[in-house]
Amino acid sequence: MKTLKFKNTEVKLSFDTYRNNGTLAVLMNTVPDDDLYAVITVNLGSLLQTDSLAFVDENNLPGIGAWLKKNKIASPLGYKERSGFCQYELYAFHHHA
Repeated sequence: MKTLKFKNTEVKLSFDTYRNNGTLAVLMNTVPDDDLYAVITVNLGSLLQTDSLAFVDENNLPGIGAWLKKNKIASPLGYKERSGFCQYELYAFHHHA
């Protein structure tokens, strides 16, 4: 994946899976040192999560949803799930395209 800028930091995304259910996990790493900057997705254990659908953590990464959409990485699906006091929106990731 190409290098992008998120809040003045050079980053690259990597796509992995959550161990307990094999669903999509999206990580953001800094460039060039490849340190973990953030985990973009959250694992809610939902049946809606797949290898291309994941809940995005806008709570810990304000603006990440708009950034994903602007960079054509993922599209919001208009569905949210609650976990604790937070809501997470479901996104379709285009990494397989």
